[in-house]
Amino acid sequence: MLDPNEKSVFDGMVTSLRAEDPRFVQRIDRIGHPRHGLRKALAIALWLLAPFCVVLGGWTGFFMAVIAIGYAAHLLVRRPGLPRGIGFPWSSPGRRPGASI
Repeated sequence: MLDPNEKSVFDGMVTSLRAEDPRFVQRIDRIGHPRHGLRKALAIALWLLAPFCVVLGGWTGFFMAVIAIGYAAHLLVRRPGLPRGIGFPWSSPGRRPGASI
């Protein structure tokens, strides 16, 4: 945690950086946000792959198709832009992986 003086200096540095180089700040802001189009394209590709797995793979292909469909649904339901707590009912909304109970 920063003391108030350090925090004001840091805020001033961030403000000046945003004013001087907005393209850099935009690229840095995009790092934490995965592309929504990529997630949607991957989900569609998995859904299109599932019938081929069933036809060509027999029982093993069937299980692969079920996993592919489930993961595709997960990609679309758990969008990074949605608020915490929206997703599968068994996922705990306030808990991070690896955090103690």
